[in-house]
Amino acid sequence: MKIIVTKENLALALNKTTRAASARSAAMPIMANVLLEAEQDKLTLTATDQEIVIKTWIPALVEEAGATTLPAKKFQQIIGALPSADITIETNDMDVSSISCKSSRYKMNGMSAEGFSVAEAVQYDWSFKMKIKEIIRGFVKVNYAKSNDDSRKQLNGVVMSIRSGIMTIAATDGRRLAAVENTIEDEGVKDGDYILPSRASSEISSCLDGDDDVIVSVNSSDISFQTSTTVLSTKLVVGNYPNFRQVIPENCGCTVSVSRTALSEALKRVSLIVTDSAESVKLTFSKNTLTIFASSAETGESSETLEIAYDNEDEVTVSFNPVFFLDPLKVMEADNINIEFGKQYSPIKLTGDEGFLYMLMPMKG
Repeated sequence: MKIIVTKENLALALNKTTRAASARSAAMPIMANVLLEAEQDKLTLTATDQEIVIKTWIPALVEEAGATTLPAKKFQQIIGALPSADITIETNDMDVSSISCKSSRYKMNGMSAEGFSVAEAVQYDWSFKMKIKEIIRGFVKVNYAKSNDDSRKQLNGVVMSIRSGIMTIAATDGRRLAAVENTIEDEGVKDGDYILPSRASSEISSCLDGDDDVIVSVNSSDISFQTSTTVLSTKLVVGNYPNFRQVIPENCGCTVSVSRTALSEALKRVSLIVTDSAESVKLTFSKNTLTIFASSAETGESSETLEIAYDNEDEVTVSFNPVFFLDPLKVMEADNINIEFGKQYSPIKLTGDEGFLYMLMPMKG
């Protein structure tokens, strides 16, 4: 194999694909490698950990077609360090690749492409199109809310739940719920819940890019996301996702509007006093005022007030994990958000961005 590619194209391709390379490669060392396949006028790069497969292709001057595999992380480091110029990669029959760029020269020991195992082509039952930015937006706005408990495989992932042409991307860990709704305009879309593994849901925003469409293809056990240059495919998580729709109230009782930035900054400052033994902040809603308060026996206390539009005479105090309250504020875009709340121990709801909602259970005490 002998090819010439630009440093920028190859570095971008490696940034996408190496994310899928296996980190635990003792049993199958080759799965820590990235597969390079050169043919016609393109170079295709593929990496997988047997759960996720990420494949991307870039333009290349192919002087000799062929294939090899190279250690993914080290290859990425080398290419990233090279100057901005054309890169020549030439591989011999022993899978040793010579890499040259201007005055830089490397030789890397690879492994035969014949040993690189990628699942056979999957037959999908149906597919639909969405804007790449919309699908990325959906996953970014919910990923933080999924569970970290490995014993709860369904809650570890993110669900794409489709009902009557409306797709809701949602994540919950049992204490909070984040969800984004989008309309699917393609005909033939089938209702169902499709649970993506945790890693796959996190990598979508890293390996898909551009302003065009992404084609989402689905069957009962697999899903793929394909753009004009990249495809990410993964096995779906087996099992049933909780019916998150039934816990979303139509109306929590009271609604206040507040500056997202002001609320976020105040929460960050007040929560600086919080310690491991006092992992909550108190939000008190009183007439036209929101007071944020935290205390700790070890370090002291802190408080801050914000002006809000709230003319109810009844004062309501609710306690929350400050990290859980801050997480959605980091990904929301609206200047002003709505906080809906009811009784002291009822969940609150945050809204403001189109199609997005966040539910959070309060802490007791």
